[in-house]
Amino acid sequence: MRKILLSLTIVAVTLGFTACKKKSDPAPTNANVMFVNGCAGATNIDAHVSGKTVNGATNIAFMKNSGYKQVAAGASLPVEFYLTGLGTQLNTSTQTLAIGAYYSVYSAGIVTNTSLVFTTDDLTAPTMTGKAKVRFINLSSDNLSTSCYIGSTKLDSNIASKSYTSFHEVAEGTSLKVAMIDQTILTNSGQITGQTLSAGKIYTFMLTGAASGTGASALTLTVINNN
Repeated sequence: MRKILLSLTIVAVTLGFTACKKKSDPAPTNANVMFVNGCAGATNIDAHVSGKTVNGATNIAFMKNSGYKQVAAGASLPVEFYLTGLGTQLNTSTQTLAIGAYYSVYSAGIVTNTSLVFTTDDLTAPTMTGKAKVRFINLSSDNLSTSCYIGSTKLDSNIASKSYTSFHEVAEGTSLKVAMIDQTILTNSGQITGQTLSAGKIYTFMLTGAASGTGASALTLTVINNN
């Protein structure tokens, strides 16, 4: 009788273990993508991937973003932006999204001359304590070649339209001046004053607009928090 009970116990434990394994989470299949409206003069925009609207990435205002959204990973995926409520396509590109990776997709330029910029985002923490990570991206419609500064320190140069820098590790700080300045005409620039960079945080500084633009279409520097 004891042998029978022991056998039944072993069978029950085995079945329970098998059931637990069946209930475990499936392997991930998604990438993480942030959608950004950097297109001067555009109304709010919606993001589409593989012909479908991305949940949580609609009605994105100029200089705003969706935050990172999970999107099914895969190769040769169509990525598009449309004007909200109008269905007019602004940008399209074909991209590969890897499982678990992080990306940003920017609608760039001005509404009459748009482009799409795609970046792979390194969200690993800074390697040293007391450091933040910063990156610069030039979405201006002008053929500007910009230098990138935090305070008086130049971090990068020759950043052309539709291009961007790698991430730089910089010291944390408060009341900082951050700038992207055209190397030919110094008055063509975007600047932020009073910027705080916190240790362990990751930032992207985004230049939008045009040198001849006014109001919302003027050259403007804004910051995106990547984490």
